[in-house]
Amino acid sequence: MKEHDSGYMKGIDLLAAIVLAVGGLCWGAVGLFAFNPVEAAFGAMSPITRLIYLLFGVAAFYEIIFYRVIQRRWECKPWPETAETSAA
Repeated sequence: MKEHDSGYMKGIDLLAAIVLAVGGLCWGAVGLFAFNPVEAAFGAMSPITRLIYLLFGVAAFYEIIFYRVIQRRWECKPWPETAETSAA
């Protein structure tokens, strides 16, 4: 049962990361080009646009709050120390 739960939660982690990346790219387009792809596709502050912005926010909140849990779930280990990193 634990493997199934872990796989399901990894899927949630991956979905949140993808939504967060897409949101970051959208805001990057706003900052760089003064072009908002979400509003261009769905209209300025339409219900769908607001829902998409809400999803960006929920994904960011999830990644911030569960940062350590996600690292443990994916068994992320720090990079091995090298001469370059230890000298810094």
